[in-house]
Amino acid sequence: MLSLTKKVKCPQCNEKIVISGDTLAKAVERAKKMGLFSLAFQHKDHVVLIYIDEKGGIRGVETAPLVKVEKPVFLKFDIIPVPKPKEKMPSLNKLSNEELAVLTWCDGQTTLSEIAEALSMPYGLVKAIVESLYGAGYLKELKEVVAK
Repeated sequence: MLSLTKKVKCPQCNEKIVISGDTLAKAVERAKKMGLFSLAFQHKDHVVLIYIDEKGGIRGVETAPLVKVEKPVFLKFDIIPVPKPKEKMPSLNKLSNEELAVLTWCDGQTTLSEIAEALSMPYGLVKAIVESLYGAGYLKELKEVVAK
């Protein structure tokens, strides 16, 4: 039977750490599947890792430096549609007015966000039109770029 809480000592700062019964129970359930489970959490200016076995026993405690990232970890991407040369492009007569309006903004430098803003159209609609134009052979490529 598991005790309600477990107490461990941080190897870096010697402070007592209490693991709640709920956290311990979840760790044990995961450890039963993998043999061992590690809890990791920020503790002051470092990270504490606590290894728990399938019976709720503490198998080890260690620390690691806390790494702070100045730049965002997740980057937002946008697309720049690159047109084909005029002589290799299919007939423009087949395009709707909306498609033609979007295609005129496809210059290999303007992003979909900028096109949507310039035409006062929703981004999703512009993206769908550009993908359709690409599939129909009007665009050479769709370059992904990191959004500003």
